[in-house]
Amino acid sequence: MRKTFTQVAAAVSATVLLSGCAGSYRAIQPERITSYQPAAPAGAPVDFSYRYSALITNGANKKYVKKERKRGYQVVAVQLRNNTANELNFSRDLELSFGDRPIQPVSSMQASEDLKQGVAIYLLYVLLNVTVGNYTTVNGQITEDNRVFLPTGPFIAGGNMLGASAANKNMRNELARYDLTNKVLRPGETVYGIMALRETNVAPLKLTLRNSAAAAPAAAPMPTPASAPVPTTSGQ
Repeated sequence: MRKTFTQVAAAVSATVLLSGCAGSYRAIQPERITSYQPAAPAGAPVDFSYRYSALITNGANKKYVKKERKRGYQVVAVQLRNNTANELNFSRDLELSFGDRPIQPVSSMQASEDLKQGVAIYLLYVLLNVTVGNYTTVNGQITEDNRVFLPTGPFIAGGNMLGASAANKNMRNELARYDLTNKVLRPGETVYGIMALRETNVAPLKLTLRNSAAAAPAAAPMPTPASAPVPTTSGQ
């Protein structure tokens, strides 16, 4: 009796097992988003707009969206413009509100640690090896064996681990690049950011000044005193 292990069977098995392979990271790029929700009245010291579900702006990011929901996060892209005459420090001068209560965004370092996809888990794919070929048995005994063992597992495991690590690094770098912690907004400057909020639901966001002094117009420069006229003497 001839039994065959074909490449097709091996490919099907690999496809099933690889359905949970490492996910890539598609950058949010908040400066390219065109569908921000305005959240500041006309004439506000700071124009503020935001967008929830930032992780799916430019792609699925399935692994990270899954982590976002599991860890109780909301990743939000924001746009701010400083309309005052003074520099504003985001952490010191501005207060973010989630609904009717103040909220503090999670640091980019902590958020990237909480939202990263696992890497070591892909070591399990080391076991995903295949055998291609056939063998013949007579009365339960193998009389001819043409099978070839293919050690595909280590390559699949290594590829997934490298892919997951690279995706995590890309996410970490983008969150750090757009972290608003202690970000300084110069007068008239528009700034884009990504905020990780420890919230499971969504609510209107609002950004207000912590004190009125931050919005005070810059002091006008003191006029330079005119030089006293040099006395002239008339000839005798």
